[in-house]
Amino acid sequence: MIIRRALESDISEIVDIENCSFQVPWPDFLFKAHLSNPGFLVYEEGQIRGYAIVSSSEDRQKAHLQSIAVHSDSRRQGIARKLLEWCIDLAKVHGFNEMMLEVREKNMDARSFYSDNGFTVEGKIDGYYLDDNAIVMGKKI
Repeated sequence: MIIRRALESDISEIVDIENCSFQVPWPDFLFKAHLSNPGFLVYEEGQIRGYAIVSSSEDRQKAHLQSIAVHSDSRRQGIARKLLEWCIDLAKVHGFNEMMLEVREKNMDARSFYSDNGFTVEGKIDGYYLDDNAIVMGKKI
């Protein structure tokens, strides 16, 4: 098991994970745009099994978990939790003391995952997604 920065050669596997994880997946060019981001991580175990992207919020006051996903064949094995822990550690190294994220209001599994990992609801953004609202969650780190 290795967690490391994403490389351009990882993009096709990351897109595969994205496509099996989300109804409205990000296109490959968005992942390519994040390659210079030190918070673009992959979990590799023979092949890429998951990824996470953390950066700073627009106001640069908080770390922002932009996306996290695990391949459908590898879920419920603790991979997302390990990726999230690495993102939190990376955010601390960069001087952040809080992390925030948006999650689909209807995605109860993801909301439960974040709650189980210490995130609390901080607000709601109506119409954030094409087909859903977003719940804003945060955590002191």
